[in-house]
Amino acid sequence: MSDSLIAYAFAQEANRLYAAEDLIASGTWQKYEVRAAALAKKSPRDNPYEAFLRIDMAGGWETVNTRQAYRSALVRLAAQLVIESAPVFWKHQISQRPTAKATLQLSEWLHKSVDSASIARFRAAQRPLNKTDYESFRSAVAFLVAQPPDPSHQALRKYKIDRSVKFRRKPNAQIASLRALNQHQDRKRKSDPTYCWFDTYWQFVMADDDTGDLQRAMIATLILTGCRPVEFSSRLGIEVSIADVDAAKRLAFKINGAKTATKKEILVEAKGQTIRQITLGCHSPEALWLYCHISRSGNHLVLRQAAAPCSSSGKVLSIAEQERLLTNSLGKRIKKIASRAFPRLKHNVTPYVFRHAFADALRTEGRFDEQARAAALGQQSTCTLGHYGGSNRRKNTQSVRSRQIVCIEASSPVRDYSRSFPSDIRMNSRPRL
Repeated sequence: MSDSLIAYAFAQEANRLYAAEDLIASGTWQKYEVRAAALAKKSPRDNPYEAFLRIDMAGGWETVNTRQAYRSALVRLAAQLVIESAPVFWKHQISQRPTAKATLQLSEWLHKSVDSASIARFRAAQRPLNKTDYESFRSAVAFLVAQPPDPSHQALRKYKIDRSVKFRRKPNAQIASLRALNQHQDRKRKSDPTYCWFDTYWQFVMADDDTGDLQRAMIATLILTGCRPVEFSSRLGIEVSIADVDAAKRLAFKINGAKTATKKEILVEAKGQTIRQITLGCHSPEALWLYCHISRSGNHLVLRQAAAPCSSSGKVLSIAEQERLLTNSLGKRIKKIASRAFPRLKHNVTPYVFRHAFADALRTEGRFDEQARAAALGQQSTCTLGHYGGSNRRKNTQSVRSRQIVCIEASSPVRDYSRSFPSDIRMNSRPRL
């Protein structure tokens, strides 16, 4: 009982800055679930909390940041589980030991420390937790007691990594796919200097009878802007407009950012660009097709696709689940086309491969500074740029898709952590010529 009360207080602290609904809306909660599932596979009982504590005790984390990523995920998942299950557990404990003192103490604590929703669950609880739910609750309580929440991430560097253990870091799956595609392109260019894997992929997009114009426009936008697939959801949407400037065809993409968060504390900065706009000329095949497609119906197009509100079994789906299914559907289509375009490729091509390729092209060509590249990716900080690109391409490689970019604009300034002071940049970022 005492541990559950302590864990509940920690759970409330974990939710102090960002509620679970905020994390679901930003897509962070889904990442937490993926990390927990990966840890569960390392436990004999499929228990991610036990797996984390065992690795932690053995000092088996590759880096401090790796540990922090898994810790943050499990703390939030455990906190949500404790908040939902603790009232039922307390009700059962009181019913088993109905002493006046215990009942009075718990009643006073509940009214002082627990929100009205938890009190309502406590009063409405009829049955105790079943065996599976109880074991999950017990593990979540033990984890929160052992790993108290750190909403401001102040304890990140306190954990010391055992440097005597050597790790061989595997590349990100999307980066590995991008490397394989670039290697494929290098081999092809020995016989055809103009070969480009993007062009080959787009040819198969156009030849696929199962892909409609809306899906083609979405794939073209992924290639041209490196946007996130969830940004095509009905909650967000991407606006594309066309214009002619000095007889040159232009496309302007206005993207509503998916992963955004407001500043909560002095040490917890805001995240993500609410709106970013990328303007480019039309030189690549997919850009020319998109320009012609929009011009046939006017000068403006909104790329937005609604997902089914219910599952096939009739279960009502949350907004986050609808967007996840939309992302999966687009990813399956892209993977299917890639399997036809590159039948010998042993890596999957996903929407995020195009995002990494876009970031890599901006970096390797050298026309854009870090602030402009971060803004183009929808970020408010340059510190995460290292997670994108990273392919085996040579520096200063020319790319028609990055050369055709004219202007990058964003709703918020980008923080430059390579300097000792915040960067005061002008977010009408044009390439350095």
